[in-house]
Amino acid sequence: MEREHDGAGNALGRIRELTSGYEAPSYACSIYRARLEGLKALEADLHIHIHLENNILFPRAIALERNS
Repeated sequence: MEREHDGAGNALGRIRELTSGYEAPSYACSIYRARLEGLKALEADLHIHIHLENNILFPRAIALERNS
């Protein structure tokens, strides 16, 4: 799962790079701007999700398995 996390994080990082940090050009329509905001929120949520799993859930699950 950690490899999947890395892949998803890398993909969203590439999207951030391609969109210049989710910055819409001055001529962009409201739908395009909303889409960029959605992608920005998705990346932030994904980072929280990955942190919680990699640093809290997985270590606890491993510890429980070892103590069983």
